[in-house]
Amino acid sequence: MTDIQFCTDDEIDNAIRAILCAAFCAEDSEELRRLVRLRLPSAATPEQIVDAVCAELRWQGRLEFEEQRRLQAAQVLAAFFDLPISERETLALMGLV
Repeated sequence: MTDIQFCTDDEIDNAIRAILCAAFCAEDSEELRRLVRLRLPSAATPEQIVDAVCAELRWQGRLEFEEQRRLQAAQVLAAFFDLPISERETLALMGLV
């Protein structure tokens, strides 16, 4: 996954939402997404997104079982990248996670 690049800001935001919801069980994902996004460069990689999610949750004292959560996040991203680009950019998709 290190050579994968995101195409749009919406795709990055939806990847963050998917990771927060599916891998970290974060119910307040929209506020967290905004905070995670502040930690990222404009052309973020999947690894940087997972690192930023972990860093934010760690800073908030909410990161537990980091190794397992990172493995789950990798699986979530793999499934996310299996979707067509048009679906990865669609906010409505995140209602299904």
